[in-house]
Amino acid sequence: MALAPASRLGAYEVVSLLGAGGMGEVYRARDTRLDRTVAIKILPSSLAGDSQFRERFDREARVISSLSHPHICPLFDVGEEATIRFLVMEYLDGETLEARLAKGPLAVGDALTVAIQIADALSAAHRAGIIHRDLKPGNVMLTKSGARLLDFGLAKTTGPAVTVSGTMVPTTPAGVTAQGTILGTFQYMSPEQIEGIEADARTDIFAFGAVLYEMLTGKRAFEGRTRASLLGAILKDEPPPVSQVQPVAPAALNRIVATCLAKDPDDRWQTARDLVRELKWVASGGSAGTLDDKGSGRSAAAPGRGQRVLVAAACVLAGAALTGAGYWLVAKLTPPAKLQPMKFAIVPPSAQLLQSTNTDRVLDLSPDGRNLVYVTATGQLIVRSIDRLEPEPLRGIAGARSPFFSPDGKWIGFFQGATELKKVSVSGGPSITLCRTGSPPRGASWGSDDTIMFATADTSSGLFSVPASGGDAKLLTKPAQGETDHLFPFVLPGGRSVLFTITAPGPIENAQVAVLDLKTGQRKTLIRGGSHPQYIDSGHLVYAVAGTLRAVRFDPVRLEVLGDAVPVAEGVMTVNSGAAEFSVSRSGALVYVPGGAAGGAGAPRSLVWVSRNGREEPTKAPTRGYAHPRLSPDGTRVAVDITDQENDIWIWDFTHETLTRLTFDPAIDQFPAWTPDGRRVVYASSRTGIANIYAQQADGTGTVEHVMTSATNQLAPVALPDGTGFVVIAQAPKTGNDIALIHTGKATPEPLISTTFSEVLPEISPDGHWLAYRSDESGKTEIYVRPFPDVNGGRWQVSTSGGSRPLWAHSGKELFYSSLDGSIMSVPVQTSATFSHGNPTKLFDWRTIDVPGPGRTFDASRDGQRFLMVKEANEQGTAAQVNIVVALNWVDELKERVPVK
Repeated sequence: MALAPASRLGAYEVVSLLGAGGMGEVYRARDTRLDRTVAIKILPSSLAGDSQFRERFDREARVISSLSHPHICPLFDVGEEATIRFLVMEYLDGETLEARLAKGPLAVGDALTVAIQIADALSAAHRAGIIHRDLKPGNVMLTKSGARLLDFGLAKTTGPAVTVSGTMVPTTPAGVTAQGTILGTFQYMSPEQIEGIEADARTDIFAFGAVLYEMLTGKRAFEGRTRASLLGAILKDEPPPVSQVQPVAPAALNRIVATCLAKDPDDRWQTARDLVRELKWVASGGSAGTLDDKGSGRSAAAPGRGQRVLVAAACVLAGAALTGAGYWLVAKLTPPAKLQPMKFAIVPPSAQLLQSTNTDRVLDLSPDGRNLVYVTATGQLIVRSIDRLEPEPLRGIAGARSPFFSPDGKWIGFFQGATELKKVSVSGGPSITLCRTGSPPRGASWGSDDTIMFATADTSSGLFSVPASGGDAKLLTKPAQGETDHLFPFVLPGGRSVLFTITAPGPIENAQVAVLDLKTGQRKTLIRGGSHPQYIDSGHLVYAVAGTLRAVRFDPVRLEVLGDAVPVAEGVMTVNSGAAEFSVSRSGALVYVPGGAAGGAGAPRSLVWVSRNGREEPTKAPTRGYAHPRLSPDGTRVAVDITDQENDIWIWDFTHETLTRLTFDPAIDQFPAWTPDGRRVVYASSRTGIANIYAQQADGTGTVEHVMTSATNQLAPVALPDGTGFVVIAQAPKTGNDIALIHTGKATPEPLISTTFSEVLPEISPDGHWLAYRSDESGKTEIYVRPFPDVNGGRWQVSTSGGSRPLWAHSGKELFYSSLDGSIMSVPVQTSATFSHGNPTKLFDWRTIDVPGPGRTFDASRDGQRFLMVKEANEQGTAAQVNIVVALNWVDELKERVPVK
């Protein structure tokens, strides 16, 4: 009897019946504890009394729980309620392969993609000692993230198959496993299953061949008017070749399918892993031929071994008619086979979503093009071989950013948090700290001389170098007048020179591609209007312009660009910092994240209110590239820098629901703050080439005031409660990020905290007596409090496991900050005669939005009960799904369009 909607099985509330599967019903349900949708498979009470059914049901639970693979549906829970046993699995949004095939065959490319995913899932199961034994289209679910293999109810781990002598019960419905007789589903059963012989992994390979045949042709491999004739066809008949039924299918698939469907298990592919390799070969363009016994390519018409003997003999007899010159001529006139360009997407599992809005890179391709490394939204490093479906997380690493490979591909360099450069073996193990960087990363490259070049977000410095074995970082460049920063180095072959990006005030389109000669120290501009350059051995330089990758001839010896650039790829995620999410190998394999120029820092975002318990309430502010919101003292307006187009300060009025632009100059204006009376907005602007503090009336009237002129950058101003000045981040050449005090009417800033560590994000308490800030002096970014203005009168660390973006509650009794994973934390504080604090507690989880520069991406209401947060517009409380596109063999086409000689 079906379960009624709203009935409960433990913590699970039934929503609807999805269908019957194998020996029970499958329901859609809601997990009331974790508030997520799940699928529940139940063993009804009518079957629970049968020991065979219970054993099969329990076996399925054990089997699924032992498997972890992106294309196998995972098991979340098991339970028993009254007389009902049930399994709780991931709810998959999609359709079964059976339902899809009812509409006709799949396109060849789609069929190959699904086939590779299913075969890889089978390979993982087989290596774990598990045989499915009921592979069929109804047990394959097609979802947006790929195919998923379902229903291991007939799976076998150890021991013989359960069989009973005799014939199939004639009343058993088609497509349903007949219990206690033959294991499997008729159209996809192997001959040994029909004959009652013990099944092994090759049984699944037979069923896979039948499924692949149906995907490609839209017809079943074996048909029969009666059940007996169907079983007879499986035992003795051969289906027509795939290419005969589906002419557009590559001929190589005939051999792959026929080998799967061989009657004798010894004649089939012996492992699913071999099958995966064969299918990938066809998918990569090898479909014009077949594979020999060793897997190497040869023509589809190439002779077999016996034929080769006869051909060789004939050649010997005819040798007098052929001369050496003739052989040379044949070889000279026969052009090598041209590799066709191929492009496909890698879809990370839901637990490995990419950092989709970073201001530095999230991926890198190894120099040989074999391995890809990317960073998840939680800062984990994932290594993925291009020719495999299974990603490999590097354990024990969190907060990773901007990964890059060593020249031999054996090491991965990365930044941890905002202040440390590290490396780790590509096979895993402990990470090794190389140096402290003092500021968030903006790209790195590992040279062949074992020197690493890197850049940071500190605009007072440019490129650095450090030995790959570790040591002190050496400053190589500094931005010149009219330049904002030097970013994204790429060491050229030989280690003599390095490509990099020069940014300038205004939009990223003003950036330039430059090269630095490391021996002479001379640098020159190569391309105006481009960023993030990389070099490939074909003699081309690839760079990004507004979401498009372009390539141009480049001489790495003379350090000169030759000829005109051509587009290589469109729609590549490129952010306002200039970071383009792409990487090329030495041979020219390309990977990139799609998204275009609107990605990253300029990605569309919304402003939302979030209560202390995490409940969201949207505002009516339009979707824009919001970065650092600051509420006015009366809470009726919010000043925010918008990075999607003009990089200016805007004001959203909650009462009148209007978004008004405050600044109009072409420079980058950011980090707004209000004066205590709410009449003026102060901010940092690079309109003179150096970021200084400016102020103007919030209503847009009057003139812009240049608060203080400085030769170094001043960022993130915070007004003192008494209106007498501001605290700012002051970047110094020797000490990096410091905290300084700007007195109204004084010509020079007063240093407050100036050390070799990075001190940023200053915040003054409402009573004006305490300074909160972030420092990395402990080796990890933490939140500290000092007296103000006598900052040397004490120091307290209030965060315990890393922290950033401090914010005082208006009551002065709480200090908020964000943890390293984005959670909003609260610390109770006492700020009377002395300072004291309690232990931090988490208010709610939130995914940090990574935007350029040191700034806070949230603010708190006056009563401290709500937080105005910046949220990705396409995000539902979690990281947005971002895919990775892989392009192979496109360099041959590039060479034709842009010849290097």
